Amino acid sequence: MAHAVETRINTPSAELRDLLDKAERQLPTLDSASLGGYLQRLDRIDALFAQIEVDHAERNSDADQALRSELVRWHDLQRQLQRRSRRLVRLAAASGGFAALRSQYASGEGMWWRLDELVAAQRRTQLKRLLQTLAVVIVLGVVGVFAYQTWFAPDPETIALVSSLNAIERHVDAQEWTLALDEAENALSSLGESAELLTWAAVIAERLGDETMAARYREQALTFFGDRRLQFYILLGTDRFRAGDLAGADEAAEAALTLDPDEPQVYFLLGNIAEARGDVNAALDAFDRAATLAEADNPQLAVVSKMRYGFLLQQLQAIPNPAGASTAPEDDASNATPPATP
Repeated sequence: MAHAVETRINTPSAELRDLLDKAERQLPTLDSASLGGYLQRLDRIDALFAQIEVDHAERNSDADQALRSELVRWHDLQRQLQRRSRRLVRLAAASGGFAALRSQYASGEGMWWRLDELVAAQRRTQLKRLLQTLAVVIVLGVVGVFAYQTWFAPDPETIALVSSLNAIERHVDAQEWTLALDEAENALSSLGESAELLTWAAVIAERLGDETMAARYREQALTFFGDRRLQFYILLGTDRFRAGDLAGADEAAEAALTLDPDEPQVYFLLGNIAEARGDVNAALDAFDRAATLAEADNPQLAVVSKMRYGFLLQQLQAIPNPAGASTAPEDDASNATPPATP
């Protein structure tokens, strides 16, 4: 009786089931040190299927019928490997990458030895889609500019306002706060009050440390906006972000969220703030939320948010991580960069 049990356990079918069990359990907790051995185990599973198929052919029986459940599990395991391919590629980086593993081990022909090629192909496809989206945005922008200049030519006062705002922003980018404030106050004197000028004057006064002046300009700007308090806080947060005041920008964004917790522009601003702070996961979440909320009413912002999400994800995936670490979503700052204008 003992001999019969031992013979049954040592059959290729029994070994196949045992290896499948181990491979399925180990995959979620796989680490870089055990990756090479795991891939070799997959080679053994593949070889056992081939061996069993030959044995059944010699006996004129149907191997697929006999191992139907094991075949289903095997195909499912391979799909899981593809879904987790990015994580496995990061694990392989600790050993020099999949190319080094293929050289170190006598690798077979299984796709699991070439997950790096699969990931590279996926990234090329994603980048191609992003570039196509960018091309569409550029074309729409050119058409929009042409239509604007042809049928909606700005008046001289608007041109002067835009010129002053550009000058203010150049001084802000160079942290020339006194020159920026002079430009803002001269424009307010010559062109009259505007939401953009008053908000910039408030933010620049904050950077100069003159809270009394800043509070006065904020109050004037808020009065100018009237019932559009939400837009005031969005503009205030955006200007503070460009001026390098991340804490102030965050404060303005939170004030805007109390007025409308589903405003996509606020999440776009929060994404820029989080990215400037180096909080990549929070930035990805914010850009994703902005894209989702803007889909129906602000398609241009939705496209820009998706692009920011995609580019940030590409940059994150290009950064080598310690073995087993993950800084991107799983497959299953004083001089902050100004946010893209949606």
